[in-house]
Amino acid sequence: MKKFMITLMMLFSWFFLKSQTFVDIQARLTGVSESACGWIDYDQDGDPDIFVIGEFYRQNSHRISTKLYKNIRNDRFREVSTPVIGVYRGDFDWADYDLDGDPDLFLTGQDAGGRYIARLYKNVNRTTQFVPVATGIPGMADGSVEWGDFDRDGDADLLLCGQTAKGPVTAIYRNDRRNRFTKIAAPFPGIHFGTARFDDFDQDGDLDVIVSGTTSAGLVLTKLFINNNNRFEQIPLDLTGLKLSDIAWGDYDLDGDDDFVITGETQQGRIQTKLYRNEKNGYFSLVAAPFLNVRSGSVDWGDMDHDGDLDLLLTGETVNGPVSKVYRNDRNGIFTDINAELVQLYMSDGHFGDYDNDGDLDIVISGMSKQYDFLAKVYRNDPVHVDTVKETTTEEDIFNYSVKVPPKPEKIYYYVYASCYEDLDGSGKKKYHVFFSPVKKPKVQYEMERTFNRLIRQNFPQWSDFDQAEIIQNGFSTYQKAVHSRNRMIKEYNAKRFAVHELNW
Repeated sequence: MKKFMITLMMLFSWFFLKSQTFVDIQARLTGVSESACGWIDYDQDGDPDIFVIGEFYRQNSHRISTKLYKNIRNDRFREVSTPVIGVYRGDFDWADYDLDGDPDLFLTGQDAGGRYIARLYKNVNRTTQFVPVATGIPGMADGSVEWGDFDRDGDADLLLCGQTAKGPVTAIYRNDRRNRFTKIAAPFPGIHFGTARFDDFDQDGDLDVIVSGTTSAGLVLTKLFINNNNRFEQIPLDLTGLKLSDIAWGDYDLDGDDDFVITGETQQGRIQTKLYRNEKNGYFSLVAAPFLNVRSGSVDWGDMDHDGDLDLLLTGETVNGPVSKVYRNDRNGIFTDINAELVQLYMSDGHFGDYDNDGDLDIVISGMSKQYDFLAKVYRNDPVHVDTVKETTTEEDIFNYSVKVPPKPEKIYYYVYASCYEDLDGSGKKKYHVFFSPVKKPKVQYEMERTFNRLIRQNFPQWSDFDQAEIIQNGFSTYQKAVHSRNRMIKEYNAKRFAVHELNW
């Protein structure tokens, strides 16, 4: 009996761990190291495209690459030509800085001639003809880029860190519109080989900052700064200092505030991955988590299994070589390595994103393997559900089976939804809200999103003051499947005590 129970538990564990798989779609992206990669719908056609920067080697060939890949659907991406400069040892981020309705690009790094680069490119009519814009921001490498509206004036500002010609810097450049950016006075330590990130971790409605990396004096640190009326003050917390680092914010424990995970290397050379839980009032506690310790990699939160909590994508270098891992959040501080079988990379970057618009999160990842191969790959998120059929064969081989994969049905029925944490009714108290459209069969692209946004603004006039919610679209082949998915989503949000608003038209 005991042996039977052990066997049953092993089978159950195997099924549970394998319930989510990621399939390499052979996207044929140019492989890069010392890289950054990410999703961006630059042409706003409804599906995420891919942007990649980094260094490429093949035998005697060496070049610095910046690549944009257009999503042409059906698991295919096509490289498109842009005037964006090639850089490596850098970073990038996209935002509509000029408020004209399309995403613009800011990137940093080092070009093929060794020059430090910091460049803004304006998106022109959602095409690949990006126009460089002079900003006066000094070039930098070995750091990070992030857009965020720290002063709540309705436009995106820049948080930058990295090595410049005059030494390491960390700075916020305020967007004063008409292509003007002003460096604000802030007490951030200048760092390189690290990361600076925005997040409203104290939930007062403005963006705070975390900084991690190496100073000009060689000191390795991690510091938190709270935003008080656009003035930043350091919080006296004893956080482990890390370099070669990356940071991701997310509410992993579903208690309503953002926690963070950080990776990197300490002053003494120890490789670390640490999860800090937000205990409110400016205090963070260290959480025991089973994540591998990595440096020179990346972390990203995302609900890859659609169960309502944040899972973790981690890449980088361990003491035993490169790794790429997906950890499923099983709640109560428990995370499980799902054995996703991603390519193992360091000097790497990886992000979740739904490139095929099927409602679950896929992965783009780039970096260098243990064999010094330079790689960039896309993995499709596929729950395990296959039917095996016996092939007709003249050989007597009882193990000769293949997997029959039916064609994907066309998606014609859709609903959209968006969530936020705001004071929508002017009561002075913020709450979690989620909005759902009805299920419709749209005639033209973005028809549902436009109607959805218009109705929210009519019902909640304050929506336009803080609208940062992403409208998410889910598509299905039948009306019944769409309704079932929508009802399940509403039930899940109700269980989390969101205020659910159904917009009908």
